[in-house]
Amino acid sequence: MLFVSFLAGLIIGGGCCGWWLTQRWQRQVQDAEKALSEIAAQHKTAVEESKAMKQQVADLTWQLNDSRKTVRYLESRYQAPKSDE
Repeated sequence: MLFVSFLAGLIIGGGCCGWWLTQRWQRQVQDAEKALSEIAAQHKTAVEESKAMKQQVADLTWQLNDSRKTVRYLESRYQAPKSDE
């Protein structure tokens, strides 16, 4: 009888320990998934901001080059004629 009680205690204890570990691991997996989701959202935001900044740089570069062309044209157009005197 004592052996049966001991064996039953081991089985119940092992089952409780297994259940507890399973719950703990599931919480850790959920926490890890949540952290990964947050990192993915931050990455997506950073990529979108990067694209917007690259587009802004391209627009400003185009405007700068267009302005340079305009300045060169106006300088060549309105320069005083050179005289050989």
